Amino acid sequence: MAYDVLLKTTEMGTGDKALTENLMNAFIHTVAQREEKPQNVIMYGTGVKLAAKGSEVIEDLQTLVDAGVKVLSCGICVDYYELSKKIVVGGITTMDEVVDILANSQNIVTP
Repeated sequence: MAYDVLLKTTEMGTGDKALTENLMNAFIHTVAQREEKPQNVIMYGTGVKLAAKGSEVIEDLQTLVDAGVKVLSCGICVDYYELSKKIVVGGITTMDEVVDILANSQNIVTP
């Protein structure tokens, strides 16, 4: 089954920040290790920080890129957080591309 992953934040769920960040890291690691990879991973909001220098999931995101997954960070968000020179994995996307991907997705996974 084809699917896309949408990451809105650096955290998964609610609760203590250390726990919710660890859950997100574990989620991304698990997705990267699965045989069936998503077609796209789209990050927006604070989620773009996951693709920036210093993120604990850079290696897992690179594994996805190496497997042919499009890993995309929202350009508006990257600019807002002043991360344009710090994004180290994947590419920067436009809202047009995000809407196209989501509109054509068979299944959107949002942890």
